[in-house]
Amino acid sequence: MAIKFYLEISGRRYMLPVNPGSITVDVPGRNEANEVVKLGEITQLAAKGLKAVSLDCFFPADKKHSLAISGSVYMPPNEYVALIEKAMDDQQAIRLIVTDVKINMLVSIESFRWSIVDSTGDIEYSISLKEYREYAAKFVKTVTQQISPQPTRPVVSQEITIGCTVIVNGRLHRDSYGSGPGQTEVNATRKVNFIAKGRSHPYHVTLTNGGWRGWVTAGSVRRIK
Repeated sequence: MAIKFYLEISGRRYMLPVNPGSITVDVPGRNEANEVVKLGEITQLAAKGLKAVSLDCFFPADKKHSLAISGSVYMPPNEYVALIEKAMDDQQAIRLIVTDVKINMLVSIESFRWSIVDSTGDIEYSISLKEYREYAAKFVKTVTQQISPQPTRPVVSQEITIGCTVIVNGRLHRDSYGSGPGQTEVNATRKVNFIAKGRSHPYHVTLTNGGWRGWVTAGSVRRIK
């Protein structure tokens, strides 16, 4: 079975009417040479580059040309030229298929050179193709996670009662009206022995052993037990 060459353009497959005498496939390597101390030159391996394919042939003007492949559909040479140039104008990738050698790849047309043979009307051409990898920009949507604020725990104020133990931070006074200011307590552990509700300094505090200290404001005490 003869090898057949196809160009698939805009979803339609066109068989080349005459097989090229040869096809050249270049698979470039992208390895790099570097110098390493105490080792000298080393090779860093890398993924291979894009394949390049080139072929030379002609489009026959005679649809009954002796080299025409059986089964190919005749098209005038200038129509092949127009088809290929339009794909280039449209910046369109095409597909190259070569049967029996497992070539089936999407390619870009890198160059297309052609000339007319006066004596026959054939168009001789040379075409260079390069492997094409489809890509597209991806738009990444950044989602900002909304973190619900933790509810603030309510501060539970324990009721100040006679006999409870408190921490005092405030100035001592002689009476519950705030007369006769005296010493200032700082983080002092005290006990409440009198309460005068409605007064400016409603709590009278003592030492833990019962020794009297004085009257303080409500904001000066914090119950601990």
